[in-house]
Amino acid sequence: MPTTDHFQHKPTLRVLDIADALAKSKNGLTLSQLSDTIGCPKSTLMPILKTMTTREYLTRNTNTQVYNIGKQAFIIGSVYQDDCDVMKLIQDQMNQLGSLCDETCHLGILSGQSILYLLKVTSPKPIQLISSVGKKLPAYATALGKALLHDYSETELIELFPEPLTPITDHTLQNIPQLYRSIHQDDTHGFTYEEEEITRHARCIARPLRIDGKIVAALSVSFLVFNASKEHIDFIKDALTKSANLIEKLMHTQGFPYQ
Repeated sequence: MPTTDHFQHKPTLRVLDIADALAKSKNGLTLSQLSDTIGCPKSTLMPILKTMTTREYLTRNTNTQVYNIGKQAFIIGSVYQDDCDVMKLIQDQMNQLGSLCDETCHLGILSGQSILYLLKVTSPKPIQLISSVGKKLPAYATALGKALLHDYSETELIELFPEPLTPITDHTLQNIPQLYRSIHQDDTHGFTYEEEEITRHARCIARPLRIDGKIVAALSVSFLVFNASKEHIDFIKDALTKSANLIEKLMHTQGFPYQ
């Protein structure tokens, strides 16, 4: 009996391969890179890329000729997320956490070498974070990313980040041994930390979220270094732990669409 692959529409598969390749890339891909990545001739890809760019499913930087996922693809993803009850329940819990701590909260997943922000609650305080829903940032430079990388061995981290860690601020970690130590500095309590490694004057505390022992996402609270009193940090940790436990229960009972 023929396999299901026999009935798959090849032009449609190329569209999906393009989307998958760009979603996994850190900084986007050129036509040549896309051609090599998905094994498709550039002459075949060109009309597909032009159509997807015209319809805003992709963007193309006219200077670098690099393609990235466009806003229309994100809008469709947002519609799916809006229809997902568990994401609404998680957002409600994050709203409570943000209100309780009076700080910014994030939920994210690992996407290659980066974190992908799925949900965000913004603090009323004047903290200018470079995060936003749908944006990717280097996992090694965020507490959220460190939480997502918690179960990686040092060897696996080297395989994930074969190139030197690109500095974002003066505080960005410089190498994998530093990253591994930073990830595991508070295994007793289950937190990961970041201080001005990606945004000046900002700190972050995060916890991994697990389903059946496997890390599927992470939850974090970000705050200004000027507000980093011991009392405030202890309060954030307590609130973050309680929210993380509740969200894990939601994921376990309701499912989680981004595993």
